[in-house]
Amino acid sequence: MTSRANWLLPSLIIMVIVSTGVLFSIMLDKPQEQPNLIKSPTIGGDFVLRNIDGRVSLEDFRGSVVILYFGFLSCPEVCPTSMSILTRSLEKLSPAEKNKTKAILISIDPQRDNFQELLEFTNYYHPNILGVTGTEQEVEKVAQQYGAFFEITASETVDSAYAYRHSSRYYIIDQQGNLIQAMRHSTTPNELAARIKKLFQQSAFTEPS
Repeated sequence: MTSRANWLLPSLIIMVIVSTGVLFSIMLDKPQEQPNLIKSPTIGGDFVLRNIDGRVSLEDFRGSVVILYFGFLSCPEVCPTSMSILTRSLEKLSPAEKNKTKAILISIDPQRDNFQELLEFTNYYHPNILGVTGTEQEVEKVAQQYGAFFEITASETVDSAYAYRHSSRYYIIDQQGNLIQAMRHSTTPNELAARIKKLFQQSAFTEPS
């Protein structure tokens, strides 16, 4: 078990809160609403990062719906809440839909988040959630591609530590690798699951019989 398993107890508490329908929005910075993004040629796109098994590319998941989320393992509340919402939304999908849906947590803290810890963290929430990261430059490049924001700040609890202010969005990518929408951090599991289902419905409608 990872030495940084301090996310476990807060995560359990958050799961209980979310399950009762009491959803809350806690951000280190006040997020701005982000409009829908419909297959923009300038936002999104393929990327290559890594996990414990090696190279991971967005292109690896063609044919599946992908949800990207930028976060970090030492995040005290926002990221565990978002992961819990992701988990609940995945469980609302049909078996066929779930089989064709992948969520990817991109760690913005590659200096502290190693591949083993990312694996344990994501597996705790759902086997369909994959944890990846890269060099600081690689992660920053992907964040810029998707319009995600993050910056290092001083820790409020430990003098020698640091934390991040970061945006919190679910980036919805369709089966062809197009960024379709960036959903706000206050999105509910029902809303996120409905958006995923809509992509499968649209795909079924457009595919030749």
